[in-house]
This record gives sequence, structure tokens and C-alpha cells, in this order.
Amino acid sequence: MTDFANFLLNGITLGAIYALIAVGYTMVYGIIKLINFAHGEFYMFGAFVGYFVLTGIFAVPPQGGEPGYLALLAALLAAGVATGLLAVLVERLCYRPLRNAGRIVALLSALGVSLFFQNMGQQAVGADFRKFPPTIAETRYPRSEVPLESLKEGQVAERDLRLTYYVKAEDGRDQQRVITIANGGEAIDGAQLATARDLAASSTLPAAVHAYPRVTVSNRHLLIFLALLLVSAALYVLVMRTRFGRAMRAVSVDFEAARLMGINVDLIVSGTFFIGAFVAGICGVLAGGMTFERIDPLMGLMPGLKAFVAAVLGGIGSIPGALLGALLLGVSEKMVEAYVSSGLRDALSFGILILVLLVKPSGLLGRFEGEKV
Repeated sequence: MTDFANFLLNGITLGAIYALIAVGYTMVYGIIKLINFAHGEFYMFGAFVGYFVLTGIFAVPPQGGEPGYLALLAALLAAGVATGLLAVLVERLCYRPLRNAGRIVALLSALGVSLFFQNMGQQAVGADFRKFPPTIAETRYPRSEVPLESLKEGQVAERDLRLTYYVKAEDGRDQQRVITIANGGEAIDGAQLATARDLAASSTLPAAVHAYPRVTVSNRHLLIFLALLLVSAALYVLVMRTRFGRAMRAVSVDFEAARLMGINVDLIVSGTFFIGAFVAGICGVLAGGMTFERIDPLMGLMPGLKAFVAAVLGGIGSIPGALLGALLLGVSEKMVEAYVSSGLRDALSFGILILVLLVKPSGLLGRFEGEKV
């Protein structure tokens, strides 16, 4: 039961990452009926912007040092804005001239933009993985503190015991490190306990032993959940309660009629691209950088495709559908990876895509829209 709860938590976290990317897919499709396959590259671009902000402006060495929440916020804002502006430029140069050329032409253009960014990324920064700065020290909850002097050799640990201590990094900052003293149900080993005491004595800041239950959530997971919650609430207010949102809904219903009613359609389309790419950019920092801690120019390919599957599953064009589909896909992938085979994880995703297209092409929350002929 404990393992299931951890797999479920990891699946929800993965689904939240897919959801932040899928929002952009479904918004763009809802407005101009374009499947923007370059959206995964916006996610990649945001991760690299955050990386260069942290390593350049804040001078954080990739191998050590946590710059803190203020630096993370700066990296998120820079990544979101830069990615949004890039998306507006792509829409203006690559998609707008082909808006009336048919959906197949627009789709091929999106594929071309995706391949262009993948190859240009490899030329600009290289094809090798880069380690993303840790940004913030990982902390897991719930936890309680245990006095180190109370621990004895041979004592059975009822919960997982971790020693948190600090060392000086190359830049002079105090870097947090964690070692395991004993896992729940195991007896404490004398050598591990002696090592823990030596490290606690040499720590640059007060060290502490924390006890964790088998099911915990980290502060990094909580940041992703918080980002998804804030994005969902902001999009709801934007779409349902603002003038721009009413214009978006009008354009999505009838492009030409909205233009005749005085709506600046080009501005609405550009704004939609900016918002979707802004969310993908901050997801690149939170997920591709802070969670997985490594980035490369091809990192957006598979998450972008998975987010597209999530959008189709939930009903492409529906923001609540994209969120629901992403969470279901993330949980399904983790359960298959845990109880069947990790090699079937990607096969499950694309199998779901085929099944949805065969059984219910409109998705879980989508609506069938007939076309006039």
C-alpha cells in the first residue's frame, strides 16, 4: 500500500508537468485549430533560459550551491517571458502567413519549426546533457526531528532516518547534503551511526536527524502542484472573467465573425501563443530543470508528444480536459512502469492516443464539432 501511494504521488507529479505543457496545445488549437508540435521546444527553450539566468546572472555553479527561492522566481519569470516572446515571433513569421492555406500546410509548418529548434539548439549549445543547478535544497514532508545522541547501534528504526548536514561549496555557500542512517524497519548500523556523528560534528551549520514516514512529498513536488493550481486559476479568470477572454472565446467560435465585430484577431492569436508558451517556459524550469535536473536540446520532444496525447485524451480545445487528461496519463504511466514494465510506459501513452481517436475522438471533456460542407 505504501509503494502504491508513492507511485500515485509520482504519477500526479508527472501528470502536473504534462498538464502545464498541454495547456498551450489546447489553447492554440481552440483558437486557430493548429496542433503546434513546436510547443515541446518552447518547454526546452524555457529550461535553457532558466539555466543561463541561474548560472550567468546569479553565478550558480551547476555542481553545487542552492541560490534560493528569489533566484528561482527570477529564472521562472525570465523563462516565461522569453519563451512567450519567442512563440509570438514564431506565430508571426511561420504560422500567420499560412493561416488560410489549410490545416495540413499549417501542421507541416509546425513540424518544421519543431525540427528547426531541435537542430538549432544542438548547434548553439551542443547535444550533450547539462546539469541544471539544484536551485533549492530538497526537503520532504512530513518529517520530525530526532536527537542524534538518542540513536543507538542495533536500535530498530521505525521510520526512515536521514541526517541533513552542510558543507562549503566552491563558491563559498553552505550546500545542504543528506545521508541515510537507517530505513524504517531496519536496525541502525554502528558504522553508519559513527559516520553520521562525524559529519554532524564537521557540519558548517547545525546538522539534524529527521525521521520520515514511507510516504512523503518534497518541496519541489509542492512547487509544481502550486504552479499548476495558480495557472489553472489564472486561466479560468482570464478566459471567463476578462475582456480578452471573451474575445478569445469569440475568435474560437467564429474567426471571421469576430473580426467583423471589431475584435483584433491577430492580437488575440498572438496573446494566446504568448500565454501558452509562458506556461511551457516556466514548466521547463520547474520540471526539466529543477525536478529532473538535466537539460538538452531534445528534452522537449517526448514531453511535448505526451502533452499532446494528454490534450487529445481530455478533449483538445478544452482547458479542463487538458488538465484532466494530463493527470490521468501521468498516473497511468507510473502505474504501468511500477507494476508491469518501464519499457511499456511510452507504448501506453501512444496506445491511449490510438484508442481515444478510435472510440471517442472528441476526448473526455471535448465536444464534437461538425464541419459545414
